[in-house]
Amino acid sequence: MRNVLRRVSKASGNLWQGLRAWCGDSAYESYLRSRAVRSVNCSPLSREEFYVQQLNRRYSRPNRCC
Repeated sequence: MRNVLRRVSKASGNLWQGLRAWCGDSAYESYLRSRAVRSVNCSPLSREEFYVQQLNRRYSRPNRCC
């Protein structure tokens, strides 16, 4: 029984992380990990600055919908 609960817990954690990645909620954490690997010299953006930059990037491009 304990093994089954451990598997369910791990699967639900993986599902939650996948959902966060899919909807963009974990983007800032990914950004910080990426900066750590590349060892960029300038200071990282704050969480607020990062999300404003992401919104500007998303909505500044022309929309080809209609």
